[in-house]
Amino acid sequence: KFFPDRRGAALISASRDGALLAELVGRFGYETVRGSSSRQGATALRQLAEVIADGGNVVITPDGPRGPAYQLGPGIIFLAQKTGAAVVPLSMEYSSCWRLRSWDRFILPKPFSKVRAILGGPHAVARTSTDAEFENERRKLEQVLLDLLERK
Repeated sequence: KFFPDRRGAALISASRDGALLAELVGRFGYETVRGSSSRQGATALRQLAEVIADGGNVVITPDGPRGPAYQLGPGIIFLAQKTGAAVVPLSMEYSSCWRLRSWDRFILPKPFSKVRAILGGPHAVARTSTDAEFENERRKLEQVLLDLLERK
């Protein structure tokens, strides 16, 4: 909806639960890349890098498949550094939804609920040469995402 002329792909867990989400995402016309930090991660990152290289958008849930919730995983930093792509944070809120009893309290919007998308500005991730610098970039982007939640 926000970038109608650009194709894209969403990173979705390679788990059985992820299969349901992948089917739903596919119905909205987005490709899916299956993988996570614990399954097929390197392959998934290569596929996402190809999508970016071809001019597409990539959608990644920032806290990964196991959390903890609201803690940014390293994959998005690694991908942004390798591709040079900026990260555009996006938060969604729903007028009516179900919350699953999972570690991340996964949200499913109820039919006909209103959706509010909160889009942040592009965030450039600097290249790093040490683990400490990498962690600093991860924390900076994590704070950008948390600040976006506060804008609700």
